[in-house]
Amino acid sequence: MRTLRIGFLGLGAMGSAMACRLVDAGHHVSVYNRTTAKADEVAARGATVSADPAGAARDADVLMLSLATADVVDELLFAAGALAATAPGAVVADMTTVSAGDARAFAARVAESGRRALDACVLGNARHAADGELRFMIGGDEADVTALRPALDVLGKEVVHLGGHGMGATAKVAMNLLMGVQLQAVAEAVILGERAGLPRQQLISMIAASGYSSPMLRFKSGVMARRAFDRADFRLALMRKDLMLALGEAQRLGVPMPATAASFDVLTSATNAGLGDLDCAAVLVEVERMAGVTAPPAEPGRPGPGGASGRPGPGGVSGRPGPGGAP
Repeated sequence: MRTLRIGFLGLGAMGSAMACRLVDAGHHVSVYNRTTAKADEVAARGATVSADPAGAARDADVLMLSLATADVVDELLFAAGALAATAPGAVVADMTTVSAGDARAFAARVAESGRRALDACVLGNARHAADGELRFMIGGDEADVTALRPALDVLGKEVVHLGGHGMGATAKVAMNLLMGVQLQAVAEAVILGERAGLPRQQLISMIAASGYSSPMLRFKSGVMARRAFDRADFRLALMRKDLMLALGEAQRLGVPMPATAASFDVLTSATNAGLGDLDCAAVLVEVERMAGVTAPPAEPGRPGPGGASGRPGPGGVSGRPGPGGAP
């Protein structure tokens, strides 16, 4: 395997897991995160921690971004000088969920600098990243995907090149749309069944084990059952942002998406109610509020993600909001 010099910007749950795995595989990794404490684990594995984005990107063959929004990409990549600090001809792999239009605009600006860009979006969570089981959906030139292979093969079990710039971003937004709409449907099914007299925990278990389920719904159903929303695997505010991207693209293309619009409205209400830093499965909390349901205690005796106690805190949510997936 060819060893790469990698600059890595953004150490949320996903970014930190990916950076650690790249270090463990023998790549030379330099990282930057606005919250410096999040770099401690990666530094302990052997990464270099930089005080600014340009320092992390200095002379890198590959610059990888795992950030929250397009605005943060613009800030760190261009305004803060990360792109200009990379080696000539470097590959910039943006794993941030952005619109297809933003992905194409970023790629054009990267090309003007003599570097190469990919929208290298991923499916999976931090555990998948740590185990090298992510799925990559990539837009850009195929030759640049090949150049990135030493990193992709460490991080992912599947790499799909979907075409030109923006296609990876489009696929990611479409996939996340499915997640947002399904989680609201589960929340509504739970509240409906409970109000009709079904035991909540039994109903959640039935949903998770049914033919209507999926690996994602089984996992998130467990989060709902334990009310372990504080250790956010995917922050609710970021799910809202991704549905907003989907609706923007739908408007541009003339595609009606009433179910997505309804889910976006509920996520907006949940974010305004202060649930944005919780896991996206906390849409259940907002549906409970809308239905006038008193939050039940968490399922006893089972820890939440990352060792969370599962004991209900204020509003029936276990513990306090923990770190989200953004730097």
